[in-house]
Amino acid sequence: MVTKTKSRQISLRHSPSSGNSFTTIDILRSSSGDSIKSSSFQDDKKKNGDDEFDAKKYLDQRVMTPMQEACNALTMVPGMLFSVWFILSGSWIMQQDGAEIEQQIMTTQMIDNNLTSGGWLTDVARQLFGGFDFDYTFAAGYSNLGCINSPMFPNLTALPPPAVLIVAFTGFVHPIFSILYHINCMFLEPSKRIPHWSRRLDHSFIHFASACASYGTSGSVVYFLLNVVFNLDCAIKQFETKICPKRNVRNVGLSIAWYILPVLLHGHYILFGQFLLMFILAGWSFSKYPIGGWSHSLFHLFLAFLPYLMFMEAVQLDSSRDQIIFAAQCASGAA
Repeated sequence: MVTKTKSRQISLRHSPSSGNSFTTIDILRSSSGDSIKSSSFQDDKKKNGDDEFDAKKYLDQRVMTPMQEACNALTMVPGMLFSVWFILSGSWIMQQDGAEIEQQIMTTQMIDNNLTSGGWLTDVARQLFGGFDFDYTFAAGYSNLGCINSPMFPNLTALPPPAVLIVAFTGFVHPIFSILYHINCMFLEPSKRIPHWSRRLDHSFIHFASACASYGTSGSVVYFLLNVVFNLDCAIKQFETKICPKRNVRNVGLSIAWYILPVLLHGHYILFGQFLLMFILAGWSFSKYPIGGWSHSLFHLFLAFLPYLMFMEAVQLDSSRDQIIFAAQCASGAA
């Protein structure tokens, strides 16, 4: 006996009392009413060679309430504030014992020892990221501006090295667009969130941040420009009419891999392990949604450690060393 099917459309309306979000999905229902599957989701999954899945369960896990979206926006703030504080507090400057400039040299030698601790990997890193004189010229170019004496920011004794500054800039700018997107999601129907311009802009600035991060971890202008080419192409694809989620996720993953690769090649294995742990936890939260609609906020909280880890790499670069010592001399009055 053949069961006839017919296509219908149902609406899941928002109920303030239940907290359920509203959306509209196309379904296929058998004449006996046994099954409900999303035709659009089902077709997409078949094209990708995947099994069918429960559309309503998928939507219940992924669609967030306005309160959850507000929380998503708020959890982007800690990384922004930390990026600003790290610069203005002078935390990027080597801590000195009084005015002992010799201590700066000893600390610098400790950094050299750390950089050479990676063996042949460090040699590869120096060839890839430290073999161009203009990298150091670029980094040292604005030290001629001298010391900074600001009553408002007494710990900011000089401009940070370019790698440190670009990490701070990235840590402050990208969250602005993420917050904008999540605020818009508070008022948008779920079906309109993914194609919305603010979502596209948010993801584009993820690639902007990734390109900048590649300089923050390598100190190499050439490596940075190579990452700019890749991430610019990825950002442009975000504005195509057809949305390709798998491709977009893959591109974000690759952009992350490119900017944490220098950490490994520099021989900073513990720091690299911390990067990996953070991204594994964040990826688990994003993919599995362990606490439902609140999982995206948890995802943001895991990534709130990213600016700190980026700064820890940026201050150890060869191209950052001279400017950090200069800032320490300004702090001690020896400059």
